[in-house]
Amino acid sequence: MPVMTREMLIAALENVYGKKGMDTKDVEELSDFILSFFGYEDYVLDNMLSSSERDVFYNLEELGLLDAHREEVSIIKGKSWRVNQWTYNKDNIHKAASNSNYESSDENPYEEIFRELENPK
Repeated sequence: MPVMTREMLIAALENVYGKKGMDTKDVEELSDFILSFFGYEDYVLDNMLSSSERDVFYNLEELGLLDAHREEVSIIKGKSWRVNQWTYNKDNIHKAASNSNYESSDENPYEEIFRELENPK
């Protein structure tokens, strides 16, 4: 699939969060926030995220828009190193962008998305 576009992600987020009361400006800011980590790549290393940023990614995973992956890599002397990464769930993003009836939870989007960003631990 092609690179994730801002327009595609905004359309998907609008169909998920816009129905819960999030205004267009906040949807656009959330889209830009997500894209700032991914850039032109399809994955983000988990250790690049702060705990509050990771909470946003977990929320997007619960909605089916992101996927978390774990890979174990062998390093010196047979030790393992776990690499955790996030990827777009492009199929679900495309479904959410084209389907205004995309299913999501009934929680308040402002509480779930921005709570940790405004009050870091």
